[in-house]
Amino acid sequence: MRGRRAAAAAIGAAMGAAAVAMALAPAANGASRTVTLEGWWPREMAFSGRALVWSETAPVRIDPRRFPGAPPGVVPFTYYRAEGFRARLDRASRRFVTTPETLISIRTSIAGMTPGALAPMAGEGLVMAPFSRRFAAPVVACCTPDGEEIDVESDGRPGALPNVAVESGFGDIRWVQLQPDGTQVMRSQARPATSAGERSARGLVALAPGLRAWVDPAAPRTLLLGADGPVPAPRAVALPGDALRVWAARGVVVVAVRRGARVELRRTTSGGGTARIWSGGRLPRVAVGGASVAAADGRVVLASRRGALRRVTTARRRVDAVAINGRRLAWSERATRRGARVAVVRLARIR
Repeated sequence: MRGRRAAAAAIGAAMGAAAVAMALAPAANGASRTVTLEGWWPREMAFSGRALVWSETAPVRIDPRRFPGAPPGVVPFTYYRAEGFRARLDRASRRFVTTPETLISIRTSIAGMTPGALAPMAGEGLVMAPFSRRFAAPVVACCTPDGEEIDVESDGRPGALPNVAVESGFGDIRWVQLQPDGTQVMRSQARPATSAGERSARGLVALAPGLRAWVDPAAPRTLLLGADGPVPAPRAVALPGDALRVWAARGVVVVAVRRGARVELRRTTSGGGTARIWSGGRLPRVAVGGASVAAADGRVVLASRRGALRRVTTARRRVDAVAINGRRLAWSERATRRGARVAVVRLARIR
C-alpha cells in the first residue's frame, strides 16, 4: 500500500507540475487577462485581497505499468485530490500578474470529494473544506505569515462529523459540522465547540464574519439569521418557497427557493424580508462577496451590487464557477485546447 501511495504522490506531482506549466505559460511573460486550467473539474472561487483563490477536486487515475522502473505486479489504481490555488492580480484586479500557485494539496485513496466550502483568508489566502459522503474530509487553510499550511480540522476516526461551512474573519477560522440528525456543531479555533440543537443540512447553512445563516429542513420556508455563542434567538425571515441553498458573506445573504417549476434567488433586505433578484428554470452557480452577488446560469454570467442581477456576458461554453467581491467579478468557463478539456478563468468589473 505504501508503494502505491508513493507512486501516486510522485506521479500526481509530476502531472500537477505539467498541468500548471501548460496553464500558466501566457502569464509568465507579463500580465494576462485570463488563465487556463486543466480539466472541467468542480471548482469554487473567491477573491482574497489582491488575488483570486479557488479549490478544485478530481480523481487521478494511474497506471504504473506505463512508467519506466515500475515494480512487477503493480496494477492501475485511482486516488482523489482536493487542491487550493492562488493567482495574484494587478491593482485594478483586471489582469493576472503571477502564475497560479498551489497552496493546499490533499490526497486520499478513500473516496472522491467535492470542493465543498471555500472562504478567503487574510494575506491573500484561503480556507477550504472539501466534502465527501464517505469520510470527514479535513479543513485546511493557507497560509500563516511564514507561508505555512494550517491543518485546521482533521479527524479520520469512524463517525467523524462532516464539515459543511467555513469562514475566516476577525482573526479566527470558524466552521460548521453536522451530526447525523442534522444538528449543527459550531467550531472555532478560538473557542470550544458549541451546539444549540439547531438543525440544518449541507448547502443550507453558510457563515460570514459574525453571522450564521441557515434553514432547518423541517421548516424549509424560514431562513434563520444568528451567530454563535450566547446570543439572542436567531431572527426568522419568511421565504416564499422551499429553500434549496444558502450563501452568506459580509453584508449579504442570498437564498435560493423553489417556486413551482422555477428557482428564485432572494436577497435579504434591511426591512427584515427578502427581495427577488433572479428567477430561472434551474439552480445557478452563485457567489457572494463585498455586498455583491453573482450567478452563472449555463453560459450567462450575471452580477449586481444591489437590486436585480444583470447580465454581464455570455460565455462560449458553460460557466462552472463564479466569484465576486464588490465590483470585481471572475468566472471559469469550459473550453478545449488541442482536443483537451480546459477551463478559462476571466476577470471583469461590474457597474
